[in-house]
Amino acid sequence: MFQPLQTAFAVISSTIVALSAQDSAPAKVELRMLAFSSAQQKKEAFAHDPLADATAAPVPAPIKTYLNHQGSTVFLKSRKIVFTTKIGRDSLKIPEDVIGAFTLPLGLDSAILLFLPGKDKNSAQIMAIDDSKRAFPAGSFHATNLSPLPIKLILEEKQFDFKSGQAHLIEDPPTGDTGQTAMRTFSFRNNAWGPVATSLWPHPGDARSVLIFYQNPNAGEVQLRSFVDVPPREPQTAATP
Repeated sequence: MFQPLQTAFAVISSTIVALSAQDSAPAKVELRMLAFSSAQQKKEAFAHDPLADATAAPVPAPIKTYLNHQGSTVFLKSRKIVFTTKIGRDSLKIPEDVIGAFTLPLGLDSAILLFLPGKDKNSAQIMAIDDSKRAFPAGSFHATNLSPLPIKLILEEKQFDFKSGQAHLIEDPPTGDTGQTAMRTFSFRNNAWGPVATSLWPHPGDARSVLIFYQNPNAGEVQLRSFVDVPPREPQTAATP
């Protein structure tokens, strides 16, 4: 199981959003839900505005193990969203039906919500990645270290250092003579740097990739999981009703 996000997000970059943000302004937001693994995948998931009228219909928000252009548009009276496995608003009051909750900070109106392992198999911790072209442009990697260990990522000869909870936006990663990127990753453990992964990565081109470093709960080793994304979408701009 992951360490609590309050610890993992001790250092937050400008392209990752803290869970503690509080903002009550009404909003129209565009969301794509991403499961860290098949355990967090939910075909039946619904986004509720907890301040909406009792008759308000929730928005279907399936949590997938992959990214594509499909997402959910949610209108909120506040910026808090509660995800449940049931369509009825009664599910907001039933703990076993609640997947998790998230408060969107002001200005974050297009986001990838990553659902991470929670305290039990029915719940999830939620992390947001700004999905706008400005924050996450085409041809880039968004990498986050959710392990408790320092990480060193080397792409060709360019090095990126990650503290626990830190994220980097890596735009237009360097490539070698073959047009691919030689990648090496190390974690700092027991006062020494040890290898995590070595590979050749194709340049993302017009697409993007989400990279997550995490500690395997069974082996204790740091591992890397990646999700290939599509080129950035143009967010819809219709006014909030």
